[in-house]
Amino acid sequence: MKKQSTMIVSIILLIVFVIFALLNTATVEVNLLFSRVKTPLVLLILVCLLIGALIIYLFSFSNHIKVNKEIKELQKQPNKQEITRLKREIKQLQDENRQLKHSLTTRQQEVVGSATQPTQPTNN
Repeated sequence: MKKQSTMIVSIILLIVFVIFALLNTATVEVNLLFSRVKTPLVLLILVCLLIGALIIYLFSFSNHIKVNKEIKELQKQPNKQEITRLKREIKQLQDENRQLKHSLTTRQQEVVGSATQPTQPTNN
């Protein structure tokens, strides 16, 4: 159905363009920078239309490149699952760090406690 409607619209636009061309066959003189050109009015309008379409295409293409670049940058950012996994890993590392600090202080206290105990003389 979509192809049929596209074909119908294309035929209608072609008919309108042909009628427009037949009505605008007069020759006009165009002053360019260093020369003058005589050309049919319809050809001049068609060339201007194509130049405008090309400019619009170039602007939309540059915008398309920017959007693709932003999409790639956003895809590089971590997703929610990865953030959750990293937060869990941080919590585990913090717990391990606390345990190591606790065992370090316990061992330091043992060393200090054994150093402060008097030594017993030995009888020979």
